[in-house]
Amino acid sequence: MLLQYLWFLMIAASLIWGVLTGQGNSILPAALDGARNAITVSLQLLSGYLFFCGLIAIVNKLKIQQYLCRMSRSMIGSLLGGETDEPAAEAVCMNLSANLLGLGNAATPYGIEAARLLDAGSSKRHGLYMLLIINATSIQLLPTTVLTLRIAAGSADPNAILLPSLLSTLASTLTGVLLGVGCRTLSEAKHGN
Repeated sequence: MLLQYLWFLMIAASLIWGVLTGQGNSILPAALDGARNAITVSLQLLSGYLFFCGLIAIVNKLKIQQYLCRMSRSMIGSLLGGETDEPAAEAVCMNLSANLLGLGNAATPYGIEAARLLDAGSSKRHGLYMLLIINATSIQLLPTTVLTLRIAAGSADPNAILLPSLLSTLASTLTGVLLGVGCRTLSEAKHGN
């Protein structure tokens, strides 16, 4: 409810400021232009999401994710601090894959399922915490949302962000994982596990 009041106050203040500064005639055209731009950008984002979500659905139908998860199961298990069962490892793998493609919305259901399975499967919460760290920092090979926004804005070179985005997300994920492993090691040393 507070957020509704905040939005109302911001809009009212903008309208009053526009009238007081003599720009009252441009308020409605600017509002309509902003709404049109919002719809255009939303449709362009939707098309990008639909493409990659469709790609993930095809990967699921072809059962490619099971092959990828089998290949990465030991890495996922060591990263999460122990052995994970197959459904949890598959959910984590799909979550990480969607995040690598910059599809946070598609990654969310897999992340929730992975968290539920990790929480149910172990008395230790280190795996759950590490999943949260990896999701929060999220290496992005292809930042689809930002690319789509850059294309929608008419960028001359929308792909110019690929390398900087990869390097910055790689650095943040490595930092988060190292801190998570360090905390896990300290916790295990403290409790004698």
